[in-house]
Amino acid sequence: MTSEPNQSPGPSTLTSFLLQVDKLGVTAGDSGRELLSEITLSVMPGEFVCVLGPSGAGKTTLVRTLLGQLTPDRGEIRFGSLRVSGDTRVLSGLVGYVPQKEIVHDALPVGRALHYAAKLRLPPSLDNKEVAQRIDTIAGDVGILHRLATPVAKLSGGESKRVSLAVELLALPRLLIVDEATSSLDPASDARIMQLLSEYAKSHNITVLCVTHHLENAKLADRLVLLASGRLVWSGGARDALDHFGARSLSEIYVLLEDLPVEQWVGLHKIFQHQQEENAREQPKSAPTEMGQPPRLAARPSWFRQFKALLLRGLEVLVCDRGSMAFIVGVPLLMVALAYGDFSDEDFGDKAYLTRPLEPREIQLAGQLWGHTLDALAMSNGTKAESMSVPAQIRVFLDKEPKMKERLGSPETAELVKKALAGDLSVVPDKEITNPWPTWKFRFTVMFGILILGFLAGLTEIVKERPILERESANGVATSAYIASKFCLLGIVLAVQVVPAVCLLQVAFRMPEVLSASAPWSTLFQAGAQLGELGPFLLISWLAAMVCAGIGLVFSGLVKSRERVLLVLPLLILPQLLLGGMLIRLKGGMLTTVAEIFVPAFWAFRGTIDYVVVNPPVPLYDIGEAFTRWQAAGVLALQMVAIWLIAYFALVFSLRRFSAPPKRG
Repeated sequence: MTSEPNQSPGPSTLTSFLLQVDKLGVTAGDSGRELLSEITLSVMPGEFVCVLGPSGAGKTTLVRTLLGQLTPDRGEIRFGSLRVSGDTRVLSGLVGYVPQKEIVHDALPVGRALHYAAKLRLPPSLDNKEVAQRIDTIAGDVGILHRLATPVAKLSGGESKRVSLAVELLALPRLLIVDEATSSLDPASDARIMQLLSEYAKSHNITVLCVTHHLENAKLADRLVLLASGRLVWSGGARDALDHFGARSLSEIYVLLEDLPVEQWVGLHKIFQHQQEENAREQPKSAPTEMGQPPRLAARPSWFRQFKALLLRGLEVLVCDRGSMAFIVGVPLLMVALAYGDFSDEDFGDKAYLTRPLEPREIQLAGQLWGHTLDALAMSNGTKAESMSVPAQIRVFLDKEPKMKERLGSPETAELVKKALAGDLSVVPDKEITNPWPTWKFRFTVMFGILILGFLAGLTEIVKERPILERESANGVATSAYIASKFCLLGIVLAVQVVPAVCLLQVAFRMPEVLSASAPWSTLFQAGAQLGELGPFLLISWLAAMVCAGIGLVFSGLVKSRERVLLVLPLLILPQLLLGGMLIRLKGGMLTTVAEIFVPAFWAFRGTIDYVVVNPPVPLYDIGEAFTRWQAAGVLALQMVAIWLIAYFALVFSLRRFSAPPKRG
């Protein structure tokens, strides 16, 4: 059964939000082991319930099933008139979930974090004044109103947990599930959070389920739900639980669960439930509660509203995060300093000669001369000086130059002369040019640094806020809006890094020329020998960095650990180094095809170097087929679009994979 998107449920329908779990069973698909078996319970609005149990008891599985992330194999879950079964969208806006990991950005002030959460969760019909009032009300309810201007990173553990609670309560959920609300908190903060949850459940008539390992303050709960080995062994009050198990404390119950078979406790609990049902039948029956209309979900913010909120939040997080700002500014400056230090003494005006093959008449003359030389080398020692033959005169000269005589008589020289006389080898100086190799090395270094900036920008962008993304996705935030906001955000970041760095390099190399009065100040940003035309170089650099950022974003969306994704960085850099075409000549074949399709460095280098066009090409400067800078820019633009689409589908797959139900055996 589904609900129609309309308005949030009003107070008149609160009685319809009864949580009912009937004979729930979940099986692990890979092993067939029962994770949950025959779980039956009913929770009324206004109840504060603590879910307890040893490790592996099934608490997390129960929570994921209640959230709609897992599809039960048996039984069903109903929340009011809604049937929960493997679809988180059914409960969007009705169920709040506070995971163990915080779901707010540490760099933002509390008020701004709540502001962006409201923009992503509350219906667009609320104006800014109403949103601000909602934020103040919730902040006051959870006790953080006085901390709205404080960055989340500077809050205590208990205050941070209150902020996460406030984020979920903004949408006024009717069921709040809190996973390990007090983990890693001190006893005082633990007690305050549990007291807050208990009071909030009653004052707002909502159901609160809290999964916890801390037993001391679990006594504040209206009901304890105790699991063991995926079975329900108790559902009732804390005092009754002690009497039922014959224990003096809740911790002693855990010991009893280990000492005796779980089936024994399940059987005792069924007897207790039967007695409770018998007592309920003897009580006078009240009039049936009106269930009202099916609950209706609040209208979600539009795609553009989500995109705008995500983009503005991302920019504000960067500005507020001093570490990120230092990285964004410092790394390009460091690369500029290293590039300038390595190449400041390089002679970019060094001259080189291009050569050509011998012409027919030159081949004839060179052949005769080489024949005389071979005859001279064949003469025996002691040739008469008075001999006037050409070979004899050459032999007299060679006897005075033993090293030259040795080189001319080597097989290698004979092979080179053979190729030159056949017209297969360029040996004759043709024209003098400016040697492009120093410039190419410099641009290779600069471009390679820019590609690394792109990878670094994309690799951690999603994984660093994975818990936030997963929770917002469950609340209806469009994955396409999220990826689009990351595209714009990283585009801005890389532009801020690339443009000033490249311009600073241009200024650094041209400043001596300008200061020496050999060039006017107006030429400072004009085409130079080091980076070429500034506009095309900046465009191609930015496009290449965006392709690399997209590649990094694909991996960032597929993993759940920042440490794991950083291990991918060397594997991404190595192909750019080897298949870019500067270290290894790519002139056709499978490697060239792979480089053209998958390696942005291949096009980045070809769009920023100047080709020396000669016929035939000189091997030293031949790096394959020549492309114009606009061809290279066009291919990089296509790669950028393709890789960002792949990043979107990879993230969709990842979100479904990590929240998918277990495979059936």
